[in-house]
Amino acid sequence: MMGLFDSIAGSVIGKIAGNSDNPMLQAGLELMNKCGGPQGILEKLRESGLGAEVESWLGSGSNLPLSLSQVLQVFGSALLQPLAAKLSLSPEDLAAKLAEYLPQAIDKLSPEGELPSSQAELMARAFSLLKE
Repeated sequence: MMGLFDSIAGSVIGKIAGNSDNPMLQAGLELMNKCGGPQGILEKLRESGLGAEVESWLGSGSNLPLSLSQVLQVFGSALLQPLAAKLSLSPEDLAAKLAEYLPQAIDKLSPEGELPSSQAELMARAFSLLKE
């Protein structure tokens, strides 16, 4: 089941990033897996004092930005270093890319203001994004 979810999530991230061969696909999926899925990522961000940013991505208004330093603070080098190494990037370059794509991905997956509560619902939403 997780393989199918990874494939669908990768397609959505690729559509958001504008390139299906984007190495950020794998990094985004691995980050989600290590943090407990999209909800886990949002929880980590909220626990780090970024609740206003998270709420802006979930809401229908404009998205507040996420900075390189915020990504480094929230996810830390222990999590980012191995992902960056797999992509032949520095942890700072990976963090910069995550800062760019994470708000967009969460925004696209939460049109009603919240992420789906189940993996099946998340997959259904991801499929609908692929049709757009």
